[in-house]
Amino acid sequence: MEALLRFDNVSKQYPNGVHALNGVSFTVGEGEFISVIGPSGSGKSTLLNLLMAGHSGYAGEILYDGRELSTVSTQSLYELVSLVEQNVFVFNSTLRDNITMFRDFPPQQVQRAEELSGLAPIIQEKGEGYLCGENGSGLSGGQRQRVSIARCLLRHTPVLLVDEATASLDKETAFRISSSILDLEGLTRVVVTHSLDEALLRRYDGILVLHHGRVVETGQFQELMDRKGLFYSLYTVAQ
Repeated sequence: MEALLRFDNVSKQYPNGVHALNGVSFTVGEGEFISVIGPSGSGKSTLLNLLMAGHSGYAGEILYDGRELSTVSTQSLYELVSLVEQNVFVFNSTLRDNITMFRDFPPQQVQRAEELSGLAPIIQEKGEGYLCGENGSGLSGGQRQRVSIARCLLRHTPVLLVDEATASLDKETAFRISSSILDLEGLTRVVVTHSLDEALLRRYDGILVLHHGRVVETGQFQELMDRKGLFYSLYTVAQ
């Protein structure tokens, strides 16, 4: 499978001398989905910020479809990558406006995004004209996350990045949201997560384990469990 994303010996040092990443290398093939896990301070957020071109001044290469990230324009990156974050901003407007971000899309395209994101039952109950309230006060945390996923699907980018999107949700809602993201087809997904649920972790094509800014383990769920390394320890403690 051709690599769509590639980190080649990437390091990132902040002005205060802290090395957030040290020689990180990995590849993600087109259509693959990987999970990035690790203890707090392991470098997960820095890795995702680099993928979003949120940081400069890194060493090594970050390649999107063979192109070094530093040569990719902001507009080109916007057309390539979408991000689902933990904190979703919701306008005090209708559900449809919040999904489309006040832009025009063909009705069938909006409907598809609503269905794939799991918003369809909510739309059926409340209607597209439902007012979401100030900063989404009329929606639950899970519903706000589904709005964020629908926005990304409407943009139709080939890469979806997910940053601790379910961290503030209850376990059941977090599982449903994570399952919705895993169910999406035709997308390359990189999911930074704190949730160590076996049923979800078994569905990833690969798991990247970070510690002190380095990749210490990679593999699928059962491989990593059998290895009894850091992943095994993190998973066991979380149960």
